[in-house]
Amino acid sequence: MQALQGRFIAQQIQGERDYQEDDFGLLDNSETVLDASAGDETEKTPKIKEHTLMVLADGMGGHKGGGVASGIATRTFLEIYDRTTGAVDARLQKALLAANEALAKAIENNGNLAGMGTTLVAVVATDEGLSWLSVGDSPLWLYRDGELQRLNEDHSMAPVLDDLVATGRLSVEEKNKDGRKNSLRSALMGDEISIVDTSSVVMPVYGSDVIILASDGLETLPEKTIKKHIKKKLRKGLDICAEALISAVEKAKKKNQDNCTVVLYSPPQSDAETQDNNGFAAGIWTKIKTGFGKIGHR
Repeated sequence: MQALQGRFIAQQIQGERDYQEDDFGLLDNSETVLDASAGDETEKTPKIKEHTLMVLADGMGGHKGGGVASGIATRTFLEIYDRTTGAVDARLQKALLAANEALAKAIENNGNLAGMGTTLVAVVATDEGLSWLSVGDSPLWLYRDGELQRLNEDHSMAPVLDDLVATGRLSVEEKNKDGRKNSLRSALMGDEISIVDTSSVVMPVYGSDVIILASDGLETLPEKTIKKHIKKKLRKGLDICAEALISAVEKAKKKNQDNCTVVLYSPPQSDAETQDNNGFAAGIWTKIKTGFGKIGHR
C-alpha cells in the first residue's frame, strides 16, 4: 500500500496470480501561491495551485514481460510529462508516445520481451479540471453526488459484443461464452497504437468528487458495488474507501482473480465547499510528494 496523505491513496493485490503486472505512479507539480483574489497584500492567504498527474498501467505478457512493460510505461510517462511544458493535452500525448517508444526499445534490446504490452490510463488534475487519455481496458471513473460514471472507453472486445447483443446479432448466452470478450483492441506494445481515448474538454471537478483509476481486476465487482463502498466509506477517508474495495475483491473469491490496483484521488476543496462540508476537508491542502508504485502480495 502507498498512502499519499489526504487526497491520494493507492492499494494493490496480486489476486491469484504468481506475479504482479500492475504499476502506478503519482506526480505532484502543485504549487503554493498567494490568493490573488484578496485585494490587500496583507490579507492574501496561501492557496494550492493544483497540477497532479496520476498514471496506472496493467501489463500483459506473463511473468516474463507484463510487469516490465507496465513499469517502463509508467516511469517513462511520468518522467516525460514532468520534463515537458505547454498545454496539458499535448504533454499527455507526448508522454504516451515516449512510453510506447520505450517499450519498443526494450523489446529490441531483449528478444525475450517480445509480445509484452500494457494498458495505460493517465489523468491530470489542475485548477481548471480533469484531462485524461487511456489505451486499453483499465477503467477511469468519477464518483459524484452518490453516482459513479465511467469516463474513458473500454478498448476490450466486451463493448463490441455488447453492441452485437443490443442489435440482436448475438445472444447474451453467446456473449458470455465468447472467448474474445477480454481481448484488447488497443494496447501499448511498442508498435502503432490502434485506439487512444482522450478527454474532449477539461472537465470541472469539485472537492467532494472522487476520481478512481483501476486495473480491470477491480471489475470483479459490479459498478453498483463499487459505488456502494465509496458512498458508505467516503467520510472516513480515501484510505478506508480503498481498503473496502480491495477487501470486497478478495471476499468475492473469484477463480483466477487478476491483479487488482486501485488509485483514488480527491481534488482540493474551494473555501465555499470547505465551509459547507463542516470540516470534511481537514488536511485537504497537504503537500503530496512525487511517488512511483510497485507493490507485491499482501
